[in-house]
Amino acid sequence: MEMKPSSIRYYFKESFSGLLKNRLMTVASMATVAACILIMSFSYCMVNNLQYMLAQLEDDIGIAAFMPSNTTAEQVENVKKEIEGIEHVTEVEYVSPDAALEDLKKELDADDILAGLEGENNPLSNSFNISIDDIKNQGIVLQKLNEIKQNGGLENIKDAHSETEVLIKINTIITVLGIVIIVILVVISVVIIVNTIKISVFTRKTEINIMKYVGATDWFIRWPFIIEGVLIGLLGALIPMLIAWPAYAKSVSMIYDFFPVIKNMVTFRESSEIFSILLPFSLIFGILLGVIGSVTSIRKHLKV
Repeated sequence: MEMKPSSIRYYFKESFSGLLKNRLMTVASMATVAACILIMSFSYCMVNNLQYMLAQLEDDIGIAAFMPSNTTAEQVENVKKEIEGIEHVTEVEYVSPDAALEDLKKELDADDILAGLEGENNPLSNSFNISIDDIKNQGIVLQKLNEIKQNGGLENIKDAHSETEVLIKINTIITVLGIVIIVILVVISVVIIVNTIKISVFTRKTEINIMKYVGATDWFIRWPFIIEGVLIGLLGALIPMLIAWPAYAKSVSMIYDFFPVIKNMVTFRESSEIFSILLPFSLIFGILLGVIGSVTSIRKHLKV
């Protein structure tokens, strides 16, 4: 279907005219789309950053397993092999008492205080630093380690299972809640856009009848209303993006300023990483909302 430049100018002129005639409904439609996009953006930022932090914690939050004192080299090797055989375990690093003491000295910066604990005076035991393939599988690995502990192979197990469980639960709640809210707002957006286009159709009913009478094609009549929906969706998506991008960058900067310890533990995604995906997706999503609302309204209220 070929469009002449004069036809395109007419379509946009009629579209802008319809939007201006129904300012209140136009603003309401854009505001609803904007709210939908804004909440979707907030949910995406939260979920994406939580997943990003969990990925960082997978490297930092491992499991430390300690053996009883006075274990032989053969016992150490047997327990290490047993741990390596556990599903989801990717690496087992053996830490000798001497190496553990050196690490403790560096961590506490207390060479003088800990002097004299080398050799036979070292109170630390053989231990293993255990890495796993996914932080979500930590509970499964801990269960197997506790079985080894019950059999006397291990004396103590240190982990951050409770902290990781909290992060995973928060991630799940935000994801589900975000999806539910977005679905509700999508429905509301489509309904309001449908009503906006419906009013636009009714206000131009006489004009439409005349155009049909003189032989205007169905698509010639439909296009201005479709473009109205596209403009509503596009502007409704662009406005929250212009707000969300700098707001996200500022929020991350403030969190780092007020809680500098966080930056030493985990970092947030850069705003450019987040919005290089979110911006085009939001614009396409907004346009689709507008098109769906327009087409639905035209099918219901414009008998052409």
